[in-house]
Amino acid sequence: MSKRVGIIYNPSRKENLEIIEKIEKHLHSKAVSTWRGKVGTENSDWQFLKDSLDFALILGGDGTLLGASRILAPKGIPMFGVNTGHLGFLTEGRPTHALELLDKVLNNEFRIEERAMLCGYILSSDPLNSEQGPMFALNDIVINRGTSYKMVHMTLNVDNRPVADYIADGLIISTPTGSTAYALSAGGAVMDPEIKGVEIVPICAHSLTNRPHIVADNRIITITFNRPHEGTILQIDGQETLEIKHGVKIRITRAVHTAKLIRLLGEESDFYWTIRQKFHWGSLAQQ
Repeated sequence: MSKRVGIIYNPSRKENLEIIEKIEKHLHSKAVSTWRGKVGTENSDWQFLKDSLDFALILGGDGTLLGASRILAPKGIPMFGVNTGHLGFLTEGRPTHALELLDKVLNNEFRIEERAMLCGYILSSDPLNSEQGPMFALNDIVINRGTSYKMVHMTLNVDNRPVADYIADGLIISTPTGSTAYALSAGGAVMDPEIKGVEIVPICAHSLTNRPHIVADNRIITITFNRPHEGTILQIDGQETLEIKHGVKIRITRAVHTAKLIRLLGEESDFYWTIRQKFHWGSLAQQ
């Protein structure tokens, strides 16, 4: 049976279109059919993705892959990222080597790395609109004070037991993948991607006792609000934003599906090699 490969790209980067033309010509010469999809646009192509894909090639930065993961992961479609963006923490290689990298995937010279995702709901007492979701995130789900100048008063509950009260600018609920993103910037720990845990990091908490902590990923996390919080928002992977209205609560669990990342064989796909190269993690200052 012939293979079918999806090509997911960020249309705001003009160079991606030139790369796609070369990739499609290369794939078609190998009797591999292709499908194109865009991320970051209001007129999404995703509704037309009805047939299965063997895998999806993601052209862009980490943000492009995050956006694609929320659509492709529930469908069980593996993703291979080629970095045409900036950091490229989740993607691999550069576009100048795209055809070479793609051939390695076609020749099965890779492994699948399954990354945990979060599933979030906004719960309301309104019987006509009691539940908003599911909302999936590969990096994090963040409560942020948004346009309000006031701090947010929240209570964190784990398995319906109160754990911590926060007066803060917000709260980050992060996967191990997201631990190297916003959570790290806010003082959280770097988590090995294989850890079965969820990191909770307060943002600028007004208390010295509010510290980041990690809970098992089979827990049910619920955030309730103790005061009116007009302007507060919920952010999904930093890309989707929803308003948190008064009287609602947020429930977050591990998603039933994972994001399947295609990782080539070799040290450049190793997590610790990546954080040392990209973040200079553990490097000593040069004399």
